[in-house]
Amino acid sequence: MEKTFHVQVITPQKVVFDGEVSGVVAPGTVGSFEILKNHTAFISSIKIGEMRLRHEDGYEEYYAVGGGFLDVHDNKVMVLAETCEHSADIDVNRAKLAHDRARKRLEDRANYDVDLVNQALQRAANRLEIASKRATRP
Repeated sequence: MEKTFHVQVITPQKVVFDGEVSGVVAPGTVGSFEILKNHTAFISSIKIGEMRLRHEDGYEEYYAVGGGFLDVHDNKVMVLAETCEHSADIDVNRAKLAHDRARKRLEDRANYDVDLVNQALQRAANRLEIASKRATRP
C-alpha cells in the first residue's frame, strides 16, 4: 500500500517543492508537528524554523522556512511560506551578512523596528542552521 501524499511548498517568488512524500515535519507556532498519509484536515500557522520532507525511501530534505501557513486536506498538503529554501540552496555568506546586519541594527534600536529586526535575525540564524544540514538517506 502506498504511503505517500502530495505536497506543494509555495513562496511568493516560486514553487519550492511539488511532489510526493511520506512525511512532513513543520514548525507550528505552538510546536512542531508531523503530517503522515491520511492525516485529518486542518490549517496551521507555521513559524520561522526547520521543515523536513521525508520521501518513501527514507530520504529526508531540510528546508529553512520563514513563516506562513500549512493546509492539509484529502492527502494533499499545501505550504504557503513567506520564505523557504532547501538546505543545499542557502547562500551561507549571504545568511551570515544578514545575521550580522540584524545584530548591528538591534544595537541601534532608535532607528529600527525591533520586532522586524528580531524576525530578520531569527530568519538568518535559521538559514545558517539549516544550511549545515544536508539531505540524508537511511
